Amino acid sequence: MNLLHKDIKTYSFTEASQGYAGFALKKLDVVYQNANGEADSPHRHDYYTIIFIEKGIGTHYIDFTEFPIVDSSIFFILPGQMHQIEFTDEPQGWVVTFTEEFLIANSIPDKLINDIYLFNDYGQSPPLPINENDLPVYRNLLIQMEHFSQSLQTYTQEAVGSLVKVFLIQSNNHCSLRKSNNPQLVETSNHILRTFKQQLNHKYAVAHMVSDYADDLSVTSDYLNKTVKNLTGKSAKDHIQSKLITEAKRSLLFSNISNKELAYELGFDEAAHFNNFFKKITGQTPSEFRVSARQS
Repeated sequence: MNLLHKDIKTYSFTEASQGYAGFALKKLDVVYQNANGEADSPHRHDYYTIIFIEKGIGTHYIDFTEFPIVDSSIFFILPGQMHQIEFTDEPQGWVVTFTEEFLIANSIPDKLINDIYLFNDYGQSPPLPINENDLPVYRNLLIQMEHFSQSLQTYTQEAVGSLVKVFLIQSNNHCSLRKSNNPQLVETSNHILRTFKQQLNHKYAVAHMVSDYADDLSVTSDYLNKTVKNLTGKSAKDHIQSKLITEAKRSLLFSNISNKELAYELGFDEAAHFNNFFKKITGQTPSEFRVSARQS
């Protein structure tokens, strides 16, 4: 994976699409053919991306994590996440892109985006596997999206928005998560996880302890750790560390910020503390990571 920081580009929605009210849909085989089968360069978007892979072989890199591409799977990419796709053969599937404004205009609740599994930041973005029985449901939704997005009839934007909402609901219902038989407990746990993830994205640089988030949620640190781990497979502490490491890697790769400045930006009192933390998690010092990532 070529990670030269000078090659990283953030694409805006207007650059990626002609723009249909903040929504676009493309077939994967057409994207592949237009690129002559060559892998795209590592890049970021300022919009949401869903990659539905009906058939495909290759590798998808998302924020320094490598995922194999397999048939019948869906990737969900947040704005700002770095990713790169390498197909070894012509794929079949779709790429769905939409903006924050599209979600607002179509009354799609943010809980469908923030809930549990679908769009996850800081490298935790594994594909969602789709079983054979559900595959036609997704395919039909995408075909309808294509039809209405190309139509000039009345209320086509509302139709597209409704289909995207159903697609997200369908995906959310098939997330491979542990579920309880107690609906009230499930909703309480989901609320805690959603709130924790929202808080983490806003204050990771000033709040490094699980207790910082548990206090705001009026729960104990142990309860927060267990709740988050039951729903995601990783404790709240693991999520905090993952967020800090990914933000550090982004800065090291995409800028020339010094280790001391980066340590301060991420809320560490001393550069040495940041260096020790980074090496403990990654096995490399920040400087070693910067050199190796830019040369790979």
